[in-house]
Amino acid sequence: MLPEPGEELDLGRWVVGRDFVDDYLAAVEDTSSTYAELDVVPPMALAARALGALLRELALPPGTIHAAQELDCRRLVKPGQEVSCVASISKPMRRGDWQFVSAKFTLRSTGGEELMGGKSTVLVPVDQVADG
Repeated sequence: MLPEPGEELDLGRWVVGRDFVDDYLAAVEDTSSTYAELDVVPPMALAARALGALLRELALPPGTIHAAQELDCRRLVKPGQEVSCVASISKPMRRGDWQFVSAKFTLRSTGGEELMGGKSTVLVPVDQVADG
């Protein structure tokens, strides 16, 4: 069952370690030395971490499709930096056999500075949506 629209979800706090960055770069087969030379975390790695935390929190049913992603990167993150993430869900909209659910998320530094914002939209098959 989805949280109430607008309810803030705490998606956690984590230190963005070098192992995480290395694992992400290996997974996407990015062999560029740019991130190491600049000593920064790839913004898409942070977005993937936030989206993963959001999807675990929502525990969406089988057949759900990740349909859209928007990102607004405000500041670069250095390896070893601690970040936190919160999200909120929009009111689901039904279109035919699908329910559209959007979630906005924000990554912040320990000082509260916004590092990244985003919006993810998923399509949930109506026959998999719990009543209630």
